[in-house]
Amino acid sequence: MFEQQTLIAESEVCAEAEVRALKGLLQPLSVAPVAPSNAGFQLPAQVWQIMLSCYGIFFFAIFLATGGSTAARFAIMISVLYTAIYFGVARLGARQAGREQTSPLDCGGKLPTWTGPMDRKAVFAQVLVVPATVSLFGIGILIIVLAVGPGA
Repeated sequence: MFEQQTLIAESEVCAEAEVRALKGLLQPLSVAPVAPSNAGFQLPAQVWQIMLSCYGIFFFAIFLATGGSTAARFAIMISVLYTAIYFGVARLGARQAGREQTSPLDCGGKLPTWTGPMDRKAVFAQVLVVPATVSLFGIGILIIVLAVGPGA
């Protein structure tokens, strides 16, 4: 009999504590919701242009290196389409949150990252090292094919 009364008393105390906690969380209905800012990637447009140019150079060099092989050129065109889809879907997804904030690099500042602020040169080097290497790889293949000759 005493146990039941204790349980009732505990549940009343818990209910009062929950009501007090909920009152602190309630906001007035007249406050308009504030849209979050979209920091986005905060990379300058020039980075994206250089990146896409590097991949374009790679595909063009490989296209030239394959000579007249229809099968190879067909495979290259499929790869170009996959690359376009990859960057296109990423662009669509990034635009869902609205216009991005202006990059701090365009304003003369540094880009904040997990490991600390980075200047323009460091950002360009880290973001563009892979696309630049891929384009140099394509150019290297083209040079080798031209040096060896079509009959080899």
